[in-house]
Amino acid sequence: MSPDPRSLAERVSAETGLEFSGTEGRDGDGSRWLELCPAGHPATQTFTLRTLVGWRRIDVHFRPGSFAGELMEAMGNADETGRRTFQTLLAACRDDGAEIALSINGSPRDPNDDAIWASPWRSLEFSIRRGMLAINQGDAAADMRQIELWSSRAAASVVALLPLQAQDREPVEVPELAGLPEGAKIRVEVNRYERDRRNRAAALAIHGYLCKACDLDLGERYGPAAAGLIEVHHVTPVSEVGPAYIIDPNTDLVPLCPNCHAVAHRRSPPFSVDELRGMQRPD
Repeated sequence: MSPDPRSLAERVSAETGLEFSGTEGRDGDGSRWLELCPAGHPATQTFTLRTLVGWRRIDVHFRPGSFAGELMEAMGNADETGRRTFQTLLAACRDDGAEIALSINGSPRDPNDDAIWASPWRSLEFSIRRGMLAINQGDAAADMRQIELWSSRAAASVVALLPLQAQDREPVEVPELAGLPEGAKIRVEVNRYERDRRNRAAALAIHGYLCKACDLDLGERYGPAAAGLIEVHHVTPVSEVGPAYIIDPNTDLVPLCPNCHAVAHRRSPPFSVDELRGMQRPD
């Protein structure tokens, strides 16, 4: 089955926490594209992500709507976590062989240059272009994985800059922790950066869905019902970093399957990924 916009929208929506709708079409030269737009909002007031699927290449283009000036200004005023996540994601794409083109207020800019945040944003455009891919060669499932990967990376970059409603510290009940009587619950304090969907989306966009400890891909093991099922582990426990700490999704977060994640937290401080790998017994 050919990659379809509905499946792409569902996958990217699940990853980022922002609901997208998907459409598709073809350019004048016959190149196919799949387009994502925030669901329930006019594209003219938000943005679109268009993924062009060519011969052995994928190009993802971010384009703001013609009446999205306020949104662009808000994205330029993103908090420090959003800014760092945006830059980290684009750097990860570049490290993976992609070409990054960024334009702010009509001028080409270097994503790594912190000066991009110095002036108000009136407009923003960027593209992620990755060539030399094994795509459009008859394997629709493999094509869809590549389309999802690069579309998700672009979407996570955008979501990192979107304005978020402030969230204060709030207690959460956690049941049946090890060492407590059966059914016991404790109240733990959860910080905004701990809950922030941007961190999860960015970590998965960078690292993918393969468990770093056991190499398990739950989607490959169990099929579509488990596609995208993975947990994100803080390399340094959240309790050990201060509220002002800026999470780096490239180095501070890793994907772990539920089994490996549970084992990691059988000790305090948690077992490292290398320790988890060393603990595994051969089949």
